[in-house]
Amino acid sequence: MTNFKWDDSLDVGIQKFNEQHKQLFKCLENLYDAMENKNDKLALAQIINDLLRYAKEHLTEEETCLLLYDYPGYDEQRKQHKIFIEKMTQFANDFNEDKKLIHVEMAIFIKNWIINHVKGIDKKYTEFLNSKGVY
Repeated sequence: MTNFKWDDSLDVGIQKFNEQHKQLFKCLENLYDAMENKNDKLALAQIINDLLRYAKEHLTEEETCLLLYDYPGYDEQRKQHKIFIEKMTQFANDFNEDKKLIHVEMAIFIKNWIINHVKGIDKKYTEFLNSKGVY
């Protein structure tokens, strides 16, 4: 899992969104570091906060852009984003309740999110937004 790195297969053709997606990789990298130091609760709390901030900022920006250009897949994007935010909120609650192995669950979820959402769902808007002059 630790060799999971950004590559061109994740490029969605929109510079701003690519940069924001790379922040998700940074969070994942930080999570791997926290997993190596199992007792670092402060690091895990920071990662959860970073993920919640990422969710609020990036997903809102992405949705605003898709809505602005009347992207036909907007509803599916919104639905998937809601799932991500709910899951991150659940992780925060689990962390606050001192649930064990939360970092492992988070790593699996985030990696799957990148593969399924960025490579699958987000890549669908590339051609549409590029045709509207959004790069």
